[in-house]
Amino acid sequence: MGEKKKLQLLPWFWFLFGAAMALKYGYEKFRYYPVLDDWIQYGAFQLYDDPFRQIFLNYSYHTRPLASLFDLFVWGKFWPNLAGALVIITALHTASCYLLYRIFDRLGLPLGTAVAIIFGLLPLGSEATYWLSASSRLVVGLFLMLLSLYLLVLSFEQKKKIGYVAGFVIVQLLSFGFYEQIIALGAACSFLIMLWKQRWRLLWLPILNVGFIGIYYVVFKEGGNTAERGQLVPWERLLVHTGGVFHEFYDIVVLLHTKFYSIGFGRGLSLLLKNHSYLYLFLITIVALTIGWLAFRMADKESRLRRPGVEILLGIIIAVVPLSPFFILDKSGLALRNVFPSFIGLALLVDGLLLLIVRKRVGRAVYGMLIASLTFIFTVVNVAEIVDYKNVSQADRYIAEQIIALGKKEHKINGKYPVYLFGAEPQMVQVGVSFLNHVRNATSSDWAMAGVMRAVGQNRYYPSVTPVSVKKDIIIASRDMERGLILGLEPDLTVVPLRPQKKRNGDYHLVRPDGTRFGIYFTSKQYFRKW
Repeated sequence: MGEKKKLQLLPWFWFLFGAAMALKYGYEKFRYYPVLDDWIQYGAFQLYDDPFRQIFLNYSYHTRPLASLFDLFVWGKFWPNLAGALVIITALHTASCYLLYRIFDRLGLPLGTAVAIIFGLLPLGSEATYWLSASSRLVVGLFLMLLSLYLLVLSFEQKKKIGYVAGFVIVQLLSFGFYEQIIALGAACSFLIMLWKQRWRLLWLPILNVGFIGIYYVVFKEGGNTAERGQLVPWERLLVHTGGVFHEFYDIVVLLHTKFYSIGFGRGLSLLLKNHSYLYLFLITIVALTIGWLAFRMADKESRLRRPGVEILLGIIIAVVPLSPFFILDKSGLALRNVFPSFIGLALLVDGLLLLIVRKRVGRAVYGMLIASLTFIFTVVNVAEIVDYKNVSQADRYIAEQIIALGKKEHKINGKYPVYLFGAEPQMVQVGVSFLNHVRNATSSDWAMAGVMRAVGQNRYYPSVTPVSVKKDIIIASRDMERGLILGLEPDLTVVPLRPQKKRNGDYHLVRPDGTRFGIYFTSKQYFRKW
């Protein structure tokens, strides 16, 4: 196929890719369902009289300063309806995919359609691209990083080079204010581009930006959680620690990733059929098939211009670089969101390998069918992910509303009394894939419970609620047990008041209003067991 024909098809590909991105998170009509940190970052923080002084200057300026400012003055302004924020984040993610293609085109390294499908739709990225507490850092930061790289490659071609170079420096520095992994990835990618184009005199610019953000972190290293999270790995453990990070990366990208399909795909299809969402399923099918057909049609010209060896090598480098902060930080571990910056590299790696099969027409047909299948599967799995977020968020709201009502009834929700929620587990609602804080309930921490209580009750003075799980030991003083608000969380998410009855040995039997026992708190052993 000629270059002219391919250029005619490209707008259709990007239009349909945008439709796929909309279908990915549009099943609930782009409603956003807050979980965990969302409640406090976007709900409770908006209740303060002067968020800049009371929150930013006293609490959140130490790390990711621009992300913290955006929480208060951009995303938080959408509360309680965060649909607008989700639409913007999804649009930025889509634009990031387009920028990635434009950058590589101008470098003489055109990419295949598989890159957009993997980078944009891979369900493994749902925590990083849907959960606003993460996407407001990762997606926004990655978009600014790619925009800065696009300005950099434009500076190689345009007459007004100084303006583009200045734009590159400014936008890159802005991207560094959103997430530490973006710092590593942005600096490394700009180095690679400068080396590829032999622009040796520009190499000092990303070094300067890294220096600026490094100085910022050093100056404020004692504030917030920087002092704890910023501990470096002792050099004698560096090799072993790095190997551990790679092992975590493998566990997530390979082992855990398969659960999104073995569990999530069937759940997604079942949800669509059970809810009679036939039109939505039809749209997913049509978009996927058309994208696959376009991939088949465009693969011929793409295969002649591309360099699979270079793409695979770059993919490996760009997949590993975002992990570098974890190589040197001691008290850190990979969450699902932390593999998202590596998606660009993983997409390049897979696309380079797939290029080897598109040399002949049969291979291109297989390529097209594969792209169609991936688009369909990824989108359906993402539907299941969205429903998980919805169910968890609604459960958290329901629990908080009951606690507030009971607290008001007992006159113990004014911050003067401790509040304990016995039977609260980190995962009260079943989800497809459970890993660390992926789609976790607010009952997983007192921090999250404080956020949901204050956001739902629209009162920043509501007390924190301490979840008491059967899986963790917890120290509760007798005074707090006898004077505090003692509640129990039933499996059906009903919150009931409990009456603690102290026994001779000091243990407490926790009794429901109907006289039945809910559980026992063993004072000497400091743990709780349900009856």
